[in-house]
Amino acid sequence: MRALLKNALLMCDVRSEPKVSDLLVEDGKIAGIGNFTEGATDEVHDMSGKLIMPGFVNAHTHAAMTLMRGSAEDMRLQEWLLTKIFPIEEKLTPEDVYYGTMVAQLEMARKGVVAYVDMYFHCDAVAQAVLDFGMKALITRGLTDHDGDNGRLKQNIEYFERWNGKEGLISIGFGPHAPYSCSLSYIDRIARVALELDAPITMHLFESSKENYSLKEIMKTKLRECKVIFAHCVHIPEKDIELLSSENFFVAHNPTSNLKLGNGVAPLQKMIEKNVQVCLGTDGAASNNTLDVWYEMRLASLLQKASDPRNISIQQALIMAIEQGAKAVGLTPGRIEVGADADLIVIDLNKPWYVPLDRIKNHIVHSGNSLDVFATMIKGRWVYYDGEYPTIDAKYVFEKCEEAIGRLIGTTS
Repeated sequence: MRALLKNALLMCDVRSEPKVSDLLVEDGKIAGIGNFTEGATDEVHDMSGKLIMPGFVNAHTHAAMTLMRGSAEDMRLQEWLLTKIFPIEEKLTPEDVYYGTMVAQLEMARKGVVAYVDMYFHCDAVAQAVLDFGMKALITRGLTDHDGDNGRLKQNIEYFERWNGKEGLISIGFGPHAPYSCSLSYIDRIARVALELDAPITMHLFESSKENYSLKEIMKTKLRECKVIFAHCVHIPEKDIELLSSENFFVAHNPTSNLKLGNGVAPLQKMIEKNVQVCLGTDGAASNNTLDVWYEMRLASLLQKASDPRNISIQQALIMAIEQGAKAVGLTPGRIEVGADADLIVIDLNKPWYVPLDRIKNHIVHSGNSLDVFATMIKGRWVYYDGEYPTIDAKYVFEKCEEAIGRLIGTTS
């Protein structure tokens, strides 16, 4: 497919300023940037009054938890998990996970996300949903050994063998849940497998104040050699922040979920000052309750500005939401350049909150919002375009999710 996007305001990466340009997309790649005649193209889109930019990356979520959205409110983390979430998850079927993941992708595409990191189970269903929708995802199986491994690690390896690299959309990693649910020996075992397969890892770390373990001891395992996305890091001891500044480590910051579950505010500014690579995540829709990275970007910035307005600059906010997320997930380029996958979003600038247009990057962080997304393209294919989802039947997905929710949770009058 050869598509020409005409007359756009184009921001090729978060470090450059927007400029008026056409964009040529062919066979899933950026084929040209400049001025083009329509010529032999399959599609021509007039993007006057619109901004084209790299898409957002959701660096931490549990996509199928859309099925539990709004079902467990105003609770602390342990009560939320033990009395609400775990009992529902025990009843989930692969079909439930497929449609829960699909509706998550509907939301993320609508809000400008082109790739995400998932930790869950029934990962065959997750991977199939990714392929059917056309999203990009780093998929990990949640792993624990507090009640025995029960074959989970073997299962994760089998997911890797089946799905890793599929259609350039899927990467399979490993998901040791957290140091409080995984022994050091188990973390080391997982890390050795991940290193052998050259696969990334994602793991919850210091999410709540009740988590009391030694990061130095964890770093004595083979985990220190892996590419790892550590989720949360709200209560990491200040003396240990520097341990996360390695080139192969990332922190997925989830400000909304951290606040909603009463876990507090992560020391984001201190992490950045220590050269920790920070990206943004939403966590699952059961604890957020949206999958809106654009919103997380602004909230992350404002929470740090509460103590000093110089904290988290416009540039730093955009780098977290796009560039570092792309680097962490390893699937999307995080920039628009010839030869790169055409992963991009189109923003409708015909809104009062984008005036004046000469401060567009400032507006993206502090006055725009995800519902300004006009279209989302992944590998040269529109997955969302002006209210429509070209790759799937959204109405059918909604119906299947409602059926699952009625069985899993029931309905409210």
